Amino acid sequence: MLWAAATLVALVVLYFGSRAWIGEPGLNVVPNPTFDLVIAAPQPDEAMTVLPVRQSETVTLRIRSDRAGEVHVHGYDQNVVVVAGAEVVLTFVAKTAGIYPIHLHERANPADPDSPMAHRQLAVLDVKAQ
Repeated sequence: MLWAAATLVALVVLYFGSRAWIGEPGLNVVPNPTFDLVIAAPQPDEAMTVLPVRQSETVTLRIRSDRAGEVHVHGYDQNVVVVAGAEVVLTFVAKTAGIYPIHLHERANPADPDSPMAHRQLAVLDVKAQ
């Protein structure tokens, strides 16, 4: 039951770089964007954040968390361990176009190492083809 509650915890996402959808004419897009992800308690009416990038760009995720776990970019098999109160950086090249979920993998009960793993969606990486 705890893991179900943990999966509902949303991500407060603040990111620097372009908030524009890549590919829309007339919009300035920052190459090789850096996104700031803050993992915290859920907020009412929080929407899923889409992180738009272009294929072949270098993507940097600066991640701060109020809990321990591992952030995983599915489809790219990029992982980074997060520790409560610390900032970590994950950098990779967006080689393949598509939409890729970014999850936090954490224990449903952090005090019990045998508790099930919860998968909490943090954001979606939207890689536009060149």
